[in-house]
Amino acid sequence: MHLTLERTRMAFLPFRTARFIAFLHLFTWFSQSRAQSISTNTPVPPLQWLNITGLLQGSVPPPLKYASIGYDDSSRNLIIFGGESSSGIPTSQTFLLNLATNQWSTPSTQPDLPQSSPPARYMAISGDDFSSSYRNAHLVIGGKGTSGQALSDAWEFDYISQFWSEVNVSPGGPQPRWSASGGRDYRVLANAASNTTFYMAGGTDGTTLFPVTDVWEFTVNGTLSSNLPNSTFGSWTSQTIGSTPGYSTNQASTVLGTSVVSVSGCNTTTGTNDNCANRNEYVISAGSTPGEIALSACPAPRYGAAMVFNSLSIPSSSNFQTQVFLLLGTFNSSVWDDQGGLQKGEVAVLDIETGGWSRVLPAGDPGTTGVPAYPSPREGAVALSFSEALVGSDRQVGADTIVFGGEDENGNYLNEIWILRAYNGTITSSNASWGGPSGDLQTGINANGAGVTIQYMTQCAVSLITPTSSAPSGSTTSSPNSPSYPTSSTYDVSFVHKLSASLSVALILPATLLTRLALPSTRSAERTSLFIYLSSFIAVAAYGLGVVGLVVSFTSIRSNVSVVKRATSISTLPTSHSIAGLTLFVGLYVVVPVLYLLAACIPCTLPKKGIKGTTEVAPSRANSVDTAEKLASVQQTQRPLSSPTSHRARLHSWGGSSFWLGGRSTEGRASTDSGSMHSSGPQRGFEVLNRPARTRRASSNGATHLNMESYQRVPITPRSFGDVDWFARRHSPSATNSPDATPQGARVPGSMPNTADIPSGGVLLPPPSRPTCELPSIPELCLRILFHAFILGLCILSLVALWYHGSMSFFAVFLVWTVLFYIMLFVLAWRGRPARSLLTTVLVRLRAEPSHAAIPPSSPGSRPLSMAGTEQYLFPTDARGPYLHHPPYRAAAPDDFSMNLMGPRSVETDDDDDDIDEVTRQRQIEEEMGRREVSIVTVPKRRLWVTNPS
Repeated sequence: MHLTLERTRMAFLPFRTARFIAFLHLFTWFSQSRAQSISTNTPVPPLQWLNITGLLQGSVPPPLKYASIGYDDSSRNLIIFGGESSSGIPTSQTFLLNLATNQWSTPSTQPDLPQSSPPARYMAISGDDFSSSYRNAHLVIGGKGTSGQALSDAWEFDYISQFWSEVNVSPGGPQPRWSASGGRDYRVLANAASNTTFYMAGGTDGTTLFPVTDVWEFTVNGTLSSNLPNSTFGSWTSQTIGSTPGYSTNQASTVLGTSVVSVSGCNTTTGTNDNCANRNEYVISAGSTPGEIALSACPAPRYGAAMVFNSLSIPSSSNFQTQVFLLLGTFNSSVWDDQGGLQKGEVAVLDIETGGWSRVLPAGDPGTTGVPAYPSPREGAVALSFSEALVGSDRQVGADTIVFGGEDENGNYLNEIWILRAYNGTITSSNASWGGPSGDLQTGINANGAGVTIQYMTQCAVSLITPTSSAPSGSTTSSPNSPSYPTSSTYDVSFVHKLSASLSVALILPATLLTRLALPSTRSAERTSLFIYLSSFIAVAAYGLGVVGLVVSFTSIRSNVSVVKRATSISTLPTSHSIAGLTLFVGLYVVVPVLYLLAACIPCTLPKKGIKGTTEVAPSRANSVDTAEKLASVQQTQRPLSSPTSHRARLHSWGGSSFWLGGRSTEGRASTDSGSMHSSGPQRGFEVLNRPARTRRASSNGATHLNMESYQRVPITPRSFGDVDWFARRHSPSATNSPDATPQGARVPGSMPNTADIPSGGVLLPPPSRPTCELPSIPELCLRILFHAFILGLCILSLVALWYHGSMSFFAVFLVWTVLFYIMLFVLAWRGRPARSLLTTVLVRLRAEPSHAAIPPSSPGSRPLSMAGTEQYLFPTDARGPYLHHPPYRAAAPDDFSMNLMGPRSVETDDDDDDIDEVTRQRQIEEEMGRREVSIVTVPKRRLWVTNPS
C-alpha cells in the first residue's frame, strides 16, 4: 500500500522532535492541517438522527456490543445475534426485531427443525446471504468464543423458518480469528450458480495479527430451508492484494461492492482501547481487478466504530454509490481534537474513488423537549444500512441506517436503537436547500425531513501531540507501515490540580533554602529574622496550594478510556501516580508537621547527673580587695573524717590532675597547702572566695581525646616545684624547670606505663571565635532525613508526571528548578549554613577545616625573672598569667553531653594506692628508684611572698 506524503513526513518526526520539539509542535499542526485534505463540496444527503428505543416493545435484548446484525426485508425482521454482555461474557442469544410492528422477539423452536445454535461469540464476520429461492439467511463466520478462543466455523440463520444451521466448510480455510474486516454487500446479486461471496481480511487470534492485504473469499452455495436444513456448503479461497501489509483490530469496516474498507482501529493485540487507535485506512478491491486505494487521514482515529455504505440511491447524484459512512466509536480526546464533532453525532463521509473525506453534522432528534439529541460516542455498536426507510409509514422518504448497542465512554453497555435517516435530496456546502418540507424538526419513525439541514466541518481532526511512527519489524503484533500515537493516561484531572500541585512543590524548595539560610552558621551565631518570616510565608502558601491540589484531584478525576466494563468504576486511587502522590502528600504535609510540633512541644532533654556520696559546699563570697577582709571572711568548717564510700580510678594526666575532654565539673574549687596535710585534727585548706562561681570547662591542656585531633591537651608547666608529683618530677624533670633536669648525654627515662606522650603545639588554646558545626540529635536527624526524602519523592513524582502527561517546557523548567535547589543546598552546606546539619558536618570534615582559631602570640609577662638569681621560685612570663586555670573567652553554659569514652568526667579520681600498706608502698618506691637514675635535690622551704603588704 502506498503511503501518502503525510505519512512519509510523520515517519521522520521522532528524529526532529529530539532537536526542535517546540518548533515541531507548531509545524505539525500546520502540516497536518494542510496535508490532511477535507472536502466541503462533496454532495451528501440530508441526514437526521432518530432515537426509536422508546418506541419498541417486546423481549428487548440486553445491552450488548460487537454483536452480529442483519436484516431481511421480506419478513421485515432485524436479527441481533451474540455480542459481549455487560459482564464481559459472550452470548449466544438470537433476537428478532420486526420493523413493521416494532416488536422484539426470540425465534420460536420447531420440533422438526435443527435445535442447535452457534456457540457464543462476538466480533464475528457477518452478512446476509440472499440467493433467489435457495437461501434467505444471515451468515456468521468466526469470532471470539467464551474462553477467549478464536473461532472459524460458519453458521446461517434462516429468516423464514427461524432456525440455525451450520455450514459445511471445505478444508483449507484461514486460521481462526476475530475482529476481521469484511462481510457482504447485499446489493451484489448471486451469480448464475446461486453462489454468494463473503470477504474477510485481517483480524487476530489474540497472538498474531493477520494482514488486511491477505483477503479471503468465502463462497456459499446450496439450499437452506425447512426441508433441507443442512444443505449449505462453503469454501475458502485467498489472494494477496497489495505489497505493504496492514494490521487492524477493533476497526470500522464494511464491504462496498467487492471492496473491503477498513478504517482506524489498533495495530496491537494487547491493551486495546482508544489510546491505541490510529489512522489505519485501507481500501482493498477484491473483484475482477484487485488493487488498493491510498487514503488521506481526516477524522480522529476511532476505536470500535461502525461503518456502512451509503444506501441512498437517487438519480440526481451518482456520488452516493461510492460513499461510506463512518459512525460513532470513541477516540482519545487528550491526543486528538475533533472540534466536538463526535459529541454532535458526526458522520464522516469517505468517497473510496477519490479517497477524500467530508465531515458533516446531521440534524438531531428533537424528542419531546425540542432540544436536538444525538447518540453518544460508543464502542462496539453495530450498524446496517438499507435502501429504504426501515421504520415508519412512508418507506420512500429516504434510506435508513439502523444502529444497535455499544458501550459508552462511561463504561455503560447499551441496547439503544438509533436510526440515521438519509432523506431523498442532495446538499452541498454552497447549497443547503434540498427541497424538504418546511417546519420544525420532527421526531419518531415517521419523521419526514422537515427542518433538516446539515453542517459541513471545515477542518480535519488535529493531533494534540507529536506523533511517532512504528518502526518496521517482523513482529506480527504491530503495523510496520502505519503511524502510531503515544498513549496517554487512562485518567485525567483538572488543570487546577496540575498547576497547584506543581506550584506547591516548587515553592517548598525556596522555603527550605531560606530556612537554612536563616539558621546560625559556622561563621555567625545570629539568626536572620527576615529570612525566617519570608520562608514561613512561602511555606504557608505552598501548604495551601498543596491542599487545594489534593482536593481538586479527587473532585475532578475523570476517565479518558471509554472501554471500561459496567461493573468497573473509577476507584479512589486508580493509578500508581495517585497512590504515590497521596502517600507523599500525607508524609510531607501531615506527618512531618505533626512530628515537628511534637518535637517543639516535648523537647528532648537528658536528666542532670548528680554526684552521689558528696556534699557540695557553697562558701560565701566576699567581694573585697583587702587582704584582711578576705581572711576575715574565711569561716572554719568541719569535715567528717570518713573515707570515701567508693574507690576512684586514678587518671594519668599531664599537668596535674585532668579530666576527659568534653566533660565539666560543677564542684567547688578547693585546694590545700602542703602544710595542711601534717596538721592534726580535721581542718580545711585555704579557699579562693572572691572568684565568681562558674562551670569548669574542658581546657586545651586536658587529656588527649583518642580520636579527635581538635581535643589535644598539652603539658602545663608547673608554677612551682612543689606543684608537681614525685612521679611526675622523676618522669619529666625538664617540665618543672628544676635543677634536677636530666644532664646532657644522660639516659632519658622512658615513658611511664599507661601515660600518653602527646606533643602539643600550644597551651590553653582559646575557644573558637565562631560556632562550630555539630550533628543534630538523633530524633531531629531522623526527622530532617524524612523531610528531605519526602521532598525528593515529590520532585521525582512531579517530573515523571510532567514528562508523560505535561508540556516538555514545563518539565524542563521544573527540572532546572529542582537541580538548582540541590545545588544551592550543597553550596549553603559548604559555606557552613546551617551549623547544626548533617550535610554541613560531613562537608566540613571532608574539607578538614580546623576547629580552633590560631593561637594568639604570647605577650611578655607582667614580671620578669630576677637577673640576680635571688628568686627561688620562678614567676611565669607567658601570657597565661599566674593562674593555672583561666576563665573562658565566652560565658560558660551548662552542657550535659560532655562525655568521655569511659563515661562522665569527674573531678575526683580514685587513688589505687589507698589499698596498699606502707611496706608494700616503700618496696615499690625502692624498686622504681632502682630502675632509674635518681638525683637527690634539696629544695629550700617554701616561703610566702606578700606582694601587697599595704
